[in-house]
Parts: sequence; structure tokens; C-alpha cells
Amino acid sequence: MKNREEQRKVRKPLKDLTLLDRFLFDTAMSDSEISRNILSIIFDDRDIPPIHFSAAEQTQEPYFDSRAVRLDVLAIDEEGTVYDAEAQKENKGKRFLLRRSRLYQSAIDVNLLQPGDWDFGKMNDVYVIFIAPFDLFGQDKYMYTFQMTCEEVPGLPLNDGAVRIFLNTHGKNDDEVSPELVEFLHYVEKPEQYRKSLQNPRVKKLAEQMDMLKSNQKVGVKYMRLWEELADARLDGMEEAQIASIRNLMKKTGWSAEKAMDMLDIPKENWNRYLKLMEK
Repeated sequence: MKNREEQRKVRKPLKDLTLLDRFLFDTAMSDSEISRNILSIIFDDRDIPPIHFSAAEQTQEPYFDSRAVRLDVLAIDEEGTVYDAEAQKENKGKRFLLRRSRLYQSAIDVNLLQPGDWDFGKMNDVYVIFIAPFDLFGQDKYMYTFQMTCEEVPGLPLNDGAVRIFLNTHGKNDDEVSPELVEFLHYVEKPEQYRKSLQNPRVKKLAEQMDMLKSNQKVGVKYMRLWEELADARLDGMEEAQIASIRNLMKKTGWSAEKAMDMLDIPKENWNRYLKLMEK
């Protein structure tokens, strides 16, 4: 098992991150100008007002005994429209992701009114957006937009202000969406491949904004510190599992801790650390 310093060094360089990597996506969307640019590309047919609030990884806790929900980015424009944007790099399955979007929608809704306020007409319009490098619905679309409609009256929308959007970087319906959205989604997944061939002004501007973020010293330090924290957390979890295995083997066989560690192929240079942790 790698020691703590080795574990910290095994990280993807900041310059190689894409917008599908959570750190870069959250950092980008935490900037009101960049988030407005990205939203303007996604919603090509409507003007996005200035974003007056944008923050990464918001935790919504509707009730003291309910599950807290970690939202990657929550932005609100000057007209009060709420946007929750999520970069979903891993395909965890249709059922998982669709119900996750439902949970996020609910978590946002329940926090839109102040306690005791029963005027539901004040609730903001909410867009929950997932950007993914896979086609969750298998219809070769770049964009899937969902709103509630009536089964008995086809085409009758509920118009409750709730919209969920799933963006797919592998779409094939170029003639049905804006060239800008296609270019954006290609750039999101493979910036190095598409960087030099970008044509749309807003996507070009986004690429320049990403270059500036990646070269920003403060962003670099933040990324390094975050990686070290995550590496330590992963290593701590591995150590806890190893210690549990050592204790279990000692209990079943009567072996000493050293004998158990030897049988578990734990490097001798880590023995003293484990012994100290076991004493605690």
C-alpha cells in the first residue's frame, strides 16, 4: 500500500482536468461570469440575466432527520431563476441518476420558501441540469428536457416551474440543436482535441476562461490541498480496513499483531504506524 506522500503525488494535473471533473466544474460555475456564459450556451433561445449568486457544493438539509443533499453548483439569476448544474462523469445507471435528479429537485424546492410562508406562488423556477459523457436514454440526443405533462391531454403542460435537463456529449442530432451546444459539449469532454477548432464566440470565451482558471495560482493551491485531503481520507479508510483485518486475524488465530501483518503482506515500514493506531 502506498504511503501518505506517495498517495498524495498520484493526482491528475490541474492542466489536464476537463469540465467533467468535479473540481474544475465547481470552480468554473462558482464564478458568476463563467456560470452565466455556460448557462447562455445551454439555453441558447433565452437571455440569461446576470447571476447574482453562484456557489459550489451547497448542502441542502430540509429537515433535521432527513438526508442532506450535496448540490455541486447552485446559481440564481437576477430574475430569481434557480439553476443546479451537475457534472456526472460516471454512469451509475438510469434508475440511480433519474431518482437523484428527483431528490435534488425536491431539496431545492423545500428551501425556496421561508418557514411559515404558504404562498407557493413565490416559488422560483428551477432547472436541474446534468452534463454527462454518456447517453442515459439511448436516443442519440445531445439534450433531453423533461417537464410534467398530462397523460390524458397530450401537449398539456403542468407549468409548475420545474425542469430537468440531461446533456449528453455523445449526441448525434446536430441538426436539432444549436451548433454552439454541440461545440460546447464536445469541448467539455475533450478540450485538447477541440480547443483549436472552436468557432462559436461564447465557447471560445469559455475555453479562454478555463485556461485562465488552470493557470491561476490560487486555484492550483486549492486543488492541491483538496487532493491531499481526499488522498488522506482514502488512505485513512484503507488503514481502518487493514487494522480491522489485523484484529480479526489476531482474534481467530491468537497471532501477534506482527505475525498478522506479515501474513497480510503489509510492508514492514508501515508496521509501527499500524501498531500505534491500534493502541489508540
